[in-house]
Amino acid sequence: MSINAIRFSDIPRTSRLFADYLYDFGKVSKFYQPEGLNLDSLITRAEKVLSQTFSRDAVADVLMDENRLAGAGEKTFANIEKLRRSDSVVIITGQQAGLFTGPLYTVFKALTAIKLAAYLCDKGINAVPMFWIASEDHDFEEVNHTYIVNREGRLSQITYDAGEAADGRPVGNIPLDDEILKNIEQMILSLPESEFMPKLVEDLQESYKTGNSFASSFGNLMMRWLSRFGVVLINPLDDRLKEIAGEIYSRAMTRLPEFSDHLVKASAELEASGYHAQVFTSPEAVPLFMIDEGKRTAMTFRSDGRFHLKGSDRSFEAKEVIDTVSRCPACFSPNVTLRPIVQDFLLPTLAYIGGPSEIAYFAQIRSNYSLLGRIEPAVFPRASFTLMEKRMAKSLNKFNLQLKDLFGGQEEVAKIVVERGLDQNIANQFDETERIFDEQIEKLKLSLTSVDPTLAEALKGGREKILYQLHNLRTRFINNRSKRDETTGQQLDKLVSALYPNKNLQEREINMLYFLSRYGYELIDRIYDEIDLDLHDHKLIYL
Repeated sequence: MSINAIRFSDIPRTSRLFADYLYDFGKVSKFYQPEGLNLDSLITRAEKVLSQTFSRDAVADVLMDENRLAGAGEKTFANIEKLRRSDSVVIITGQQAGLFTGPLYTVFKALTAIKLAAYLCDKGINAVPMFWIASEDHDFEEVNHTYIVNREGRLSQITYDAGEAADGRPVGNIPLDDEILKNIEQMILSLPESEFMPKLVEDLQESYKTGNSFASSFGNLMMRWLSRFGVVLINPLDDRLKEIAGEIYSRAMTRLPEFSDHLVKASAELEASGYHAQVFTSPEAVPLFMIDEGKRTAMTFRSDGRFHLKGSDRSFEAKEVIDTVSRCPACFSPNVTLRPIVQDFLLPTLAYIGGPSEIAYFAQIRSNYSLLGRIEPAVFPRASFTLMEKRMAKSLNKFNLQLKDLFGGQEEVAKIVVERGLDQNIANQFDETERIFDEQIEKLKLSLTSVDPTLAEALKGGREKILYQLHNLRTRFINNRSKRDETTGQQLDKLVSALYPNKNLQEREINMLYFLSRYGYELIDRIYDEIDLDLHDHKLIYL
C-alpha cells in the first residue's frame, strides 16, 4: 500500500525540538512567536512588522541590480517595486550557494516561500517572496559538491575544487575557473538522455561560466527555474547592503555583553528544557566576523577588554573595532546569531521559511531581536518531500517495503527483504531458536539463583555471547543470500540510492537536475501545487 506522508517524529535524527515545534508547539512556544503555526495570525502580525522603519528604496535599488544580473523577469521586478511601498512585507527563505543549487530542499524552500506569499496576497496582504543567498558563509566544503543518481542508478558525487581560492573566503565571492566545465560535463554524462536535456544543458552552461562567482552562478540558475513565480533574490555580499546594515552591526557591537549573555541564557534554557542548542556560544562570542585579508575571521571579546582574532595573536582595542564597524561595515560579516536580524533589518520580514536547523537557530536568538529594537519574524517549516518515481514505487511494492523501511540503511533493508520473502522459513527458525534459548536460560537462571546467585550472574555473560553468535550467524546468512541473488542486491542498492541516499532523506542529498532531466521543468509546477501550508509531515510525491 502506498503512503503519502510520514511524521517527522518517525524519521531518524529528527531533533526533539523540531518534533515538538511541529506537533506539540505548546512545549516550545516560549522560544518562538506565541501564535505558533497559525497562518491567519500573520495577517495581524503584519501590522507589527510594518510599524518599523526600513530603508526601502535603497534596498530596492540594490535588488534591482542584483536580480537584473541574475536574469530575472518582469514579475520579479514588479515585486521589487512593491517593496518600495510602505504596506509591503516579505516572506523569505534562504540557503547557501550550493553547487548547481545543491540538494532538492533548496528549491522546496523557495517554493514554500512563494506559496505562502501567494496565500497572503489572496488574504489582502501585500507579500513578496524572497530568497536570501547565504553567500557570506566560508565553509566551502559544505557547498562544493552535489549528488545525483547516474544512468546506472548509482549515487554519484560531483565536486568542484576551488583550490586555494576557497581558503576562509566567503563562498559567494569565489570565482569559477575551468574546473567547472569538467563538472558540467560530468553532470551531463551522468544524466539520462531525454527531450528535456537541451534546455537543461543550456541553462546550466549559461549559469555556471568560467569567471562567474559561486553566488552569481547559483542565483542565475535559480532564477532560470523560478523566474515565472516572481521570486526576488538577495545577495548580502553587496557592499551597498552592508552600508545599510551598518547600523544594526553597530547596535550589536555596542551592546555586545548583553547580546552574548542573551545567547548563553537562551542556550541554557533550551538545554534545561531537554532540547539542544543549535549553535555553540559563550560570553566571549562576537556576532561579527572580521574580513581579514579577504578571509572571514572570527573574533572573541575577552576580559582584558580587547577583541582577539582567532587563530592569531593579534588583538584590538574595543573602541577601535567599534569605530571601524561604523566606518566600514563592509569590513565585517555577521555570524549565524546576527545574520537573521540583519536580514530583518534590511527587509520587512513577516515570515521566515526554514528547515530544522534554521528553526533551531531562531529559538536561541529571539531575545536579541528586542535587544536591538526589531520585531522577529514568524517561523514556518519548509515543505518536505520525497519524489517517488514509478519504478521506485514498483520496487518497494515488489519487496513489500515502505519508505520507512529504508531508514536503517542498505544492510537493514537487505535483512528485511531476505527475512520477509526470500527465506521466511529459515528466518522463522532463527526467531524460534532465540525464543527457546531465552526461555531455557531464564529457567536455568532461576534454578541457579536459588543455589548460588553468583552462578546466575556468570550465566548472564554466557547468554550474551551465545546471542551474539546467533546474531552474527544470522547476518552472515543474510549477506550470503543477498550475494547469491545479485539482481535483488542491485535493485535494493538502486532503491536506497534514489530514496534514502547516504542514510539521509532524498531531499537533503539529491540534486534537482536529476529529476528535471527525467520529467522536465513542469515538475517544478507540480511540486508547487503539492505544497500544503497546513501539512507539516514529510510528504511523498508520486511521479
